[in-house]
Amino acid sequence: MTVSDIARLVPIALILSLAVLWLLGRPRPHAPRAQVKPVRPDAAFLFRNGALVDHDARTLPLPVPPDESSDWARFRRWMGFRFGDLPPDAGDMPVGDSLCLRAEDGATLTLTRQSDSWRAVLRDAAPMDAVARHAAAQERHDLLSRAVAAERAPMPVWIMDATGAVIWQNDSAGQVPPAHVPHLTAQPDTPPELGDTSCTRLRLAGEAGQPDHSYELHVTQTAHGRIHHAQDITRLIRAETLQRDFVQTLSKTFADLTTGLVVFDRAMTLAVFNPALTDLTGLPPEFLSARPSLFGFFDALRDRMVMPEPKNYASWRSQIADMVKSATGGLYHEVWTLPSGQTYRVTGRPHPDGAVAFLIEDISLEVSTTRRHRLQMDLRQSVIDRLEEGIAVLAQDGRLLFCNTAFGEMLGVDPDSSFADMGLHDVIAACAARYPDPGLWPEVEDRIATRRLVATLFDRAGPPGQAGADIRVVPLGRGQSMLCLKDRTIAEADRVDLPAR
Repeated sequence: MTVSDIARLVPIALILSLAVLWLLGRPRPHAPRAQVKPVRPDAAFLFRNGALVDHDARTLPLPVPPDESSDWARFRRWMGFRFGDLPPDAGDMPVGDSLCLRAEDGATLTLTRQSDSWRAVLRDAAPMDAVARHAAAQERHDLLSRAVAAERAPMPVWIMDATGAVIWQNDSAGQVPPAHVPHLTAQPDTPPELGDTSCTRLRLAGEAGQPDHSYELHVTQTAHGRIHHAQDITRLIRAETLQRDFVQTLSKTFADLTTGLVVFDRAMTLAVFNPALTDLTGLPPEFLSARPSLFGFFDALRDRMVMPEPKNYASWRSQIADMVKSATGGLYHEVWTLPSGQTYRVTGRPHPDGAVAFLIEDISLEVSTTRRHRLQMDLRQSVIDRLEEGIAVLAQDGRLLFCNTAFGEMLGVDPDSSFADMGLHDVIAACAARYPDPGLWPEVEDRIATRRLVATLFDRAGPPGQAGADIRVVPLGRGQSMLCLKDRTIAEADRVDLPAR
């Protein structure tokens, strides 16, 4: 290579070096970044003759109620809860006019009338930050939980708008007979005030062959409409009717009772009484209707001398109080003998719930009958005890029912002093020991035991050569019999010869 060639190559090499240095120092182009389209804070809707012809919203969850086909009506319902009542027909606005509605959260809805259409622009507040978006998501989560709870509620629920149209109902509302829905969703005759709830009961006729239904309807008035809660109380009404009929039956029964009845509730005030109580105690119905206390009632009886004066009135009141407290097993029972000669049986029965009932029964006739019967029995016993003949009455099973004094003295027995009853065999054994007669007493016992005694048996008992006793065995019917003994020795000794005329 010559000097001239070297001289030509040096400038070329210098130019190439400068070109490499320039390429190395040039900044490299970065990959293009994905541009995030900012979320627009507004959305526009264009309507023509009530129909939505265009919009720039990402989603449009307009409600689709079955009774409305107009897009504008659906839009009004969709926006109504937030911006109040929108015009029923925006076409009534003059051309070029605008209407701006503002929500509580700062959002606005602007309606503008154009030549043959109108435009609605929804403009929300500034985009939310991360914390605000999380709070909104939390609120949506809570609202979803509440919505599920309302949807699955066992009672029918309807939400109405300001015009009275149903905008939402839960699953239970779909189970209500269709004929009942208009009555349950109708506006009440007296609407409640804002924020208040009214409650009414409705009885609606059932479908063909079905019983009537009863509902308890709760209507709550809100700023945007009404909320209707309907509870089926058919079973409750039926139970109340049965209870009322049962109480009426009991009241009629109590009214016909001759026994006085008074019931005190757990507060120890008079709750129920029947007419017989006023007849027995003489207490005026006005006093009883005023619901006196338990001790006020007994104090009134004491003042009217309808109860005997207790020996210690303070201890008697304590006895009544203790009886009321011992609700599980306590029982008050007394027989009152009044100065008027009447006799009352008073029974008190407490109840576990704290109430107590008293029964007052006039047993004067029963007591007098018992006393008269006892006097008659005592008189009859005195008469047969005065007889010289010994008498013993045997029951159907051979048991000794009673005997007179002469029978006991003859045989040396006292049935009243023995705990065990004397039987037929014991009586016959005592007779045979006092008046031995081997051929007679076994036959008497056999006839009585086998019920072969059809007529009065007369005979004489005793060993030969002795006076012995005359006996009579008399059938009394129903298997009972009477054994009579007359000692001949006593009869001959007591015989008195009348003087000759």
